[in-house]
Amino acid sequence: MDLLLLFPPLAEATLFPYLSLPYLTGHVRRAGYSAAQADLNLELVHRLLDRPTLEQRAGALHTASTLPAWYRAATADVCAQHLDEIKDFVREKVPSPGLGPVRAVRLARQAARLPLENSPLSQLWDDLPSLDRAVLRLAELPRESLDFATGTLHDLLKEALDRSAPRAVGLSLAFFSQLPPALLIARWIRRLRPGTRVCLGGQQVMLRHDELAAMDSVRSSVEALCTTAGEEPLERWLAHLAGTAPRSGVPGMRWLTPSGATSPARPPTLRFRDLGAPDYDGLKTRSYLNDIVVVSVVSCVGCYWGRCVFCSYGNRSLERGAYQQASPEQLASTIRSVVTSTGIDFVTVVDENTNLRLLVQALRLVREDGLRIRFNTRNRLEPVLLDTDFCRELADLGCEGMAIGYEGTSQRVLDKLDKGVRAADFQTILDNLAAVDIRVNFSVMGGLLDETAQEAAASLDFLERNRDRFSIDVLELLVVEPGTRLAADPEPHGVVLGDSASLADNRELNYLGGRVGRPHAVPGGAGRAEALRRLRRISRPGSTPRPRAAPPPATEPGPPTGPDVLFPQPWVRVVPERLRPDPGSLLLADLVREQIYSLPDDHVVCGPGPEDPLIALSPRGRHLLDRLRVVEAGSVGRDATSAHRESR
Repeated sequence: MDLLLLFPPLAEATLFPYLSLPYLTGHVRRAGYSAAQADLNLELVHRLLDRPTLEQRAGALHTASTLPAWYRAATADVCAQHLDEIKDFVREKVPSPGLGPVRAVRLARQAARLPLENSPLSQLWDDLPSLDRAVLRLAELPRESLDFATGTLHDLLKEALDRSAPRAVGLSLAFFSQLPPALLIARWIRRLRPGTRVCLGGQQVMLRHDELAAMDSVRSSVEALCTTAGEEPLERWLAHLAGTAPRSGVPGMRWLTPSGATSPARPPTLRFRDLGAPDYDGLKTRSYLNDIVVVSVVSCVGCYWGRCVFCSYGNRSLERGAYQQASPEQLASTIRSVVTSTGIDFVTVVDENTNLRLLVQALRLVREDGLRIRFNTRNRLEPVLLDTDFCRELADLGCEGMAIGYEGTSQRVLDKLDKGVRAADFQTILDNLAAVDIRVNFSVMGGLLDETAQEAAASLDFLERNRDRFSIDVLELLVVEPGTRLAADPEPHGVVLGDSASLADNRELNYLGGRVGRPHAVPGGAGRAEALRRLRRISRPGSTPRPRAAPPPATEPGPPTGPDVLFPQPWVRVVPERLRPDPGSLLLADLVREQIYSLPDDHVVCGPGPEDPLIALSPRGRHLLDRLRVVEAGSVGRDATSAHRESR
């Protein structure tokens, strides 16, 4: 095999294949080279759905001395009991009559995280030198000395290398959390298949190639860092390895040796309009952690706005010629090709910021061919969405959802961020999208420059008023990433950068830390603790839930009504009395929604047994049980849960 392309762990990109591999694979195959691709991030998840590991963790259910330890043991217990159903749905999309698709996927995600809790693969880092030294140490350990997750990754890599016997391996690093495992993989390749060439590319390499080129673990195991889009560099690199082109003719690469690195080579000349469709052949497209099967495309490179001061991806588009966009005909052709080749008719357009007018033009062409698809987009709260007819056409063409960044409703702050949207439009846009049943997933950012407490409160109140019109994808604080306008020129924005050798992330809010950049402060702005407190007012499932009030009703409550008795679902557990911080509250853990609900025990009680029902003692108690019923935490009849209980 000429080339093996790998998407390494760890990343939360498990809803559908990350696009870097299919686009790169498609390009080098069309250029005449043989290529294989493997999503080790997904395949590791599949292997970590391991019954002995889950049952071992569940053994602490009755001895746990803290609420977090009990919660993890309860999660392991539920996942172990339903593991066959979870695995069958995730891997093969076998119907899941017991849990249902959404619950099967959510429990799979949690089950896979449990073996990673104390693994070096998921360790968070405060600086790159410490990461570098740790990779060098870990790579020298024999296979039998590795923890379960790391050893499993080693096995997956060996299997991929044995299947393809590649001349070269490329690793795509989209997220910082992939960096330590990717460097470990590179060193293992040197040991398992000496002479195999290794290249690192992707967003993180574009942002950090100077720092990476200075790391011993990189220089000693990686031949090249790709600092640009990878299609043309990989094609020319393979030509060089085949002896048909000089190394000097390979664009976009920094060449490494144990003693140093070259400067970045010339940029590629290949344009986005010259590229073909992604090629998914070889990826397990139906085995991702999603209740539906999805593939994706892009309509552009970069962002046509590109000016948001915090965006490391979009800010690259400010260079002349950096932003590149497909024609409507090219995008329509790509969508047709992907849907036809995979048989999957749900397409996510994963641009940094989709040009919605362009997308509509392309989808009109797709529809003229008689092909009907469903799709999601990623975009801002664009002024074009004020047009009700445009929103209706989007929905008619198959749009079901939009992923949108939300930085609040203060126009003053939005202007300082150079966001390019009008807060006064937000309500109308949400109304328009709700009217045509287009779902909104917000990525909510806090800690925004010198945002005041009043501005932050107003922004959160807007979310509260519209909570039935969106869901939360990510909560995060602003991070000063490399490659952003904010990192290049912080002073005009009132930002003071910290030590350049230190790393800052969102570990309090995001699994694996989320975005990673430099520490910063804003004199006169909220400190980190206060910014976190503000964001935590927003309800969102997390990996370490804290007790909160019973779930909110879907509508404003009327007179207190509801069932006298509610039987908890199998994925809902009553927290033992010894672990309750408030002796006056009954705590109920919903392990699917990753929530712990606090119920006043003078209104709701529950017996000590795992099958005992919740019993209302008052009208308010009946109302609380009804709210739990609405979010599917319990059923009014024992028959609804008995089949699950009997399988335990």
